This record gives sequence, C-alpha cells and structure tokens, in this order.
Amino acid sequence: MNPNPLASKAIGVLSLDVTGPHRLRDERVIAELAQRRGYTLTELVTIGDDTFMPTTLIVVTAHRRGAAAVIAPSTAHFNSRVRAITVVCDLITPTKFVACASTERRKPDHE
Repeated sequence: MNPNPLASKAIGVLSLDVTGPHRLRDERVIAELAQRRGYTLTELVTIGDDTFMPTTLIVVTAHRRGAAAVIAPSTAHFNSRVRAITVVCDLITPTKFVACASTERRKPDHE
C-alpha cells in the first residue's frame, strides 16, 4: 500500500466465511475498488466465526484509521452489520454504496 496523504482513507473487510478459497481475488477487488474510488486503503480487517465482536472491530478500526469508508467485495461480507457501520463511515461494494448516516461526519471542518 502506497498511501496518498491527500486521498480519503478506507479500510477493507473480508469475512473468511464468505471469501473461502477466493481470498486473493477478494483482496484484489477491495484494492481495485479503493483505487478506482480514490481511497487510500489503510488496513484489511478479516473476520470469522471466532472473531469477538466483529462489528465493533470493524467500526473501531475504521475510526482509529480515520477511514471515511469501509470496502468489501460484496454485502455478504457485512452480514447484518450495514446499519452499524454506516453510523461512522460509507460502505462500498462493487454493486452498492451506502452513505454514512452520521450528521457529525458530514459537518465541514471549519464549523
């Protein structure tokens, strides 16, 4: 990853249960989607059956990394976490975009 300090930041999310043997392909999809949308990918979060509090892990990682978006190969990687994730950032897949629901994030820096 070659971070561009002017680009918006994003994290990727992979559900190991969904990606199965296609992990490398799915990682490529995340990287290409981030690049195409103008995001700097700062981290890839993997979650599985043994991940403790996966929604919290995703949201806290996005916040810690200053991510404006969470990117995944499909909505299946988010399971039922879409609403919780979009409280803090945008959610992006190749076929879906869900804007952040938080009004705090949308405030201009000068206010």
